[in-house]
Amino acid sequence: MSSELLVDFKEFWPRLRADIESARQTVLVQTFAFEGDSVGQNLAEALLTSPAGEKRILADSFTRAVLSDRFRYSPAALTDPALRVEARDTKAMQTELAGAGVRIQFTNPYGLTPRRLLSRNHKKLILIDDCAAYIGGINFSEHNAAWHDMMLRIEDPNVVSFLRHDFVSTWNGEDRVAAKPFAGVELLTTDGRTNRSVFQRVINAIDGARESIFVESPYVTFPFYERLREASRRGVSVTVLTPEQNNWRFFRNYAQLESARSQIDLRLFPSRMSHLKAMLIDGRCLIAGSSNFDYLSYRIHQELIAFITDEELIQDFSRRVLRPDLANSIAVDCRAGALSRHWREVRAKVDAALTFLT
Repeated sequence: MSSELLVDFKEFWPRLRADIESARQTVLVQTFAFEGDSVGQNLAEALLTSPAGEKRILADSFTRAVLSDRFRYSPAALTDPALRVEARDTKAMQTELAGAGVRIQFTNPYGLTPRRLLSRNHKKLILIDDCAAYIGGINFSEHNAAWHDMMLRIEDPNVVSFLRHDFVSTWNGEDRVAAKPFAGVELLTTDGRTNRSVFQRVINAIDGARESIFVESPYVTFPFYERLREASRRGVSVTVLTPEQNNWRFFRNYAQLESARSQIDLRLFPSRMSHLKAMLIDGRCLIAGSSNFDYLSYRIHQELIAFITDEELIQDFSRRVLRPDLANSIAVDCRAGALSRHWREVRAKVDAALTFLT
């Protein structure tokens, strides 16, 4: 097995574009967002010119309602000329692709219940012929491409076969739970219904930590914070790195609240949004993929998770992600005295609201 860590869109896109151009049989793309801006158009162009015989795009219905990180049917969005142009361009791009034989399908249509509204297929997955697979957190939109993020490229026909089965199952409307070990990595998928059994693996890994836990994610919530807190209390060095400029600003304050309840070392990623999601435990197990380590992933999102034990890949992650991100981060004083009654009340309300979804 050959694995390659691609940090940020500037490394990911040239590598993927070359794979799409050289594909001969299949190009299968699963994404959370697919928008008709320059990034989406570049993917469309690559697919249109690819000689592969089978080309499919599987996107979550989220991208039909949200463009450029904005709800397209809000009053402000409806009167925004730029957003209306992007909506028109997105529709035209999809029509052109379909007309050229690229099959497009959307998962998880919206419904009126809380679960139908929030249950999303959050996977990011790309398969090239029977040889290469990409997994991680990058979507196809300009704002997402500008964020700090990463993808993992794996060359292994057995990995591709396992993930193709998952892609086709999702395409056919059958979300599945599956797990399979490979050399240096184990892949797990969740179905959005029985996620807790899969994420127990993550919880067990946190509980089993003896030296250090490093978490980088924009949206960490319970139950993961509870386990991180317990790890910190038994002497494990726990660091959480989250963006200073979070696209959901509440989560930065939430992170401060949670970190203040323990000895968790909270760091802020400066300058731009970080969408990267990874957890390194004791320097020996790297957990990555599509999950943000949040409650929605834990309960109702369909996710793709990798448990990585390959030493070279972990060393590469430490060298090109962990160490530079920490070096550039801002330390935050989250002593318990900084807590306010307001944020205690907010936490209680969030807990109640998310529990209702169960």
